[in-house]
Amino acid sequence: MPFWKQTSPEEQQRLLQEQQDAEASRRSLEAGSLPLQAKRRLSEETAAGHPLFSSDLSTREFALTRNQGYQPLSQVMGSSIYYIGRRDTYQSNTSSVAVTSAGEVTTRTAAHQHATRLALGRLEEEATLLKAHGVIGVRFTERDYEWGPNMLEYTAIGTAIRLPNTPLPQHPFLSDLSGQEFWTLLQAGYYPVGIVTGYCAYYVCLGYLATSQLQNNWYNQEVVPFSKGIYQARNLAMKRVAEMARQLKASGVVGMHIKCEREVEEYEQDGYGNETPRYLSLWVHFSAVGTAIGAQKAKHVIPKPQPTLSLTDLRPGHLGETRELTIKE
Repeated sequence: MPFWKQTSPEEQQRLLQEQQDAEASRRSLEAGSLPLQAKRRLSEETAAGHPLFSSDLSTREFALTRNQGYQPLSQVMGSSIYYIGRRDTYQSNTSSVAVTSAGEVTTRTAAHQHATRLALGRLEEEATLLKAHGVIGVRFTERDYEWGPNMLEYTAIGTAIRLPNTPLPQHPFLSDLSGQEFWTLLQAGYYPVGIVTGYCAYYVCLGYLATSQLQNNWYNQEVVPFSKGIYQARNLAMKRVAEMARQLKASGVVGMHIKCEREVEEYEQDGYGNETPRYLSLWVHFSAVGTAIGAQKAKHVIPKPQPTLSLTDLRPGHLGETRELTIKE
């Protein structure tokens, strides 16, 4: 190699350090933790005393959070891109049967549940490194990819907050409540203890006999196995929400976000003799996300709400700002 292309000892040391950091980040992610660069950034920010905070709070959310004595520290994030295994054996075992069959697709359910835990765990770890008491305004999003039908991504983004002169908890709380909802919750004498989630993927196959009877029927009728499948998916997902809430020793769950996606498939399979059986099947994807809460005191009187009247300035040349006037009794 020509001398002008030789790598200097400093450059070799830098490349070696980058390789070691990349390997350390890979091992950390495999263990469900954060990459090395993220840990360093958060530790440096904490050591500097948070001279400048970042957040995704609106102006009103920031004002109400500060009103309760909490200080925003930094925007935090947890993410996981997950591959769903191809062991959807329940679907393959029921796609060519004569009678109706149904059941949970456990491989898909487990993938969503694990990806959720990884994203929320990394969000909590970032808050812990910042020495935060909790995270509010968490936006929890799910995304899939057209180029990767067996790929999914879960991302949680929120704002880490701290209550000065207060001992840190063993684990910072996570909440998807907005700043206004967080303020209202504290006013009511409750506090968030964590985000709870539940997911279920459920599959129903009518079988070719039930499909034939349904398509040859001239009368309106409910497809009972499909309706039952939606209820069963909801029941399994909500059981997981309740179990997470019990583990957090919560008294209830508020701010629940529920999504129920359904997809009906109609297809044919090679039959026996001259017959070509037709099938109707239903996919149900049910997910629920909410904030588990606990009471600050055994006895607490919730303040009486003050009615307000919102007015919007619609005059030309104005910004259309909304103002709230309190109505005094």
